[in-house]
Amino acid sequence: MQPTPARAPSVNTLQGFPTQVYAAVVHSSLFLGLATIGEVYVASSLAGVGANTALVVGLLATVGVYNLDKLADLETDAVNYAERTAFVSAYPRVYAALSIIAVVGAVALAIQYGGLYGLGLTLFPGAIAAVYSFPIIPSESVKRLKDVFLVNTTVVSLAWAVPVAFVPVAVAVNGSGHLPGAAVAALWFFFRSAVSVEVHNVRDVTGDAENGVETLPTALGVRRTQYVLYTMEVLSLVLVVAAATLGYIPWWAPSALTPALVYSTWITYSLTDTNWSVERLCTLRDGEGVLMTVGVAVVVFGMPFVA
Repeated sequence: MQPTPARAPSVNTLQGFPTQVYAAVVHSSLFLGLATIGEVYVASSLAGVGANTALVVGLLATVGVYNLDKLADLETDAVNYAERTAFVSAYPRVYAALSIIAVVGAVALAIQYGGLYGLGLTLFPGAIAAVYSFPIIPSESVKRLKDVFLVNTTVVSLAWAVPVAFVPVAVAVNGSGHLPGAAVAALWFFFRSAVSVEVHNVRDVTGDAENGVETLPTALGVRRTQYVLYTMEVLSLVLVVAAATLGYIPWWAPSALTPALVYSTWITYSLTDTNWSVERLCTLRDGEGVLMTVGVAVVVFGMPFVA
């Protein structure tokens, strides 16, 4: 017997224009889309590609795919994201229409500037999202990848890392010489996405357990999950140091990205050793992308003044 979902608050209870604006920006995935622009910029810099149309493709694809995922999970998200569920439920047609427009826009730009490679990379997260969120797998035991232990985190991390790292190369005028750097960027964002997913899963332990979704925190507990995440932080640092030493990414990359790694490690440590709420820590966790972007921008734009 499934537990009765917590009653979602009505959007009418969201008082005040600033609160409504905040809800619209966060629940429409616009904030996440803007953060994607920063991550595409970081990936472009690691690959040695200048800023290009991939920044806009990243914004539109993120908004479209994540809004469709929210529509698919309205019932199961009622426990973990009551306020968001109320907001999305109030505007389902608007959500669906804007999501489709965003996806179509991302695909059109990817095809125009990246051809078939751009098309495939842009559709990749959408295809992953379909088997991740919807019960379309022809199996009696598994209907959605979201319900499979560790596979759920792996596919989400791949869906995020692959297009962020390779779309900038696909739409570049001549991107063939930048593939090694893009591959390093893909591995970097895979580790960063996996850490982010499992930190947010700590917040969702109750709802995931009630819905039968296995994650690291529900299977191992929060303390052991922290040890796994510390390992991924170390692997991330080893990756960028080794890649910079071998010349696959710029020499300045480790110093530009280390502040974000330190910040992320502090968030993981704080999950059990501070009085901060896990909800607040998850919000702060999303700031890692900002630190990455600022770190890379400071180094890239600061070098001409140092030289």
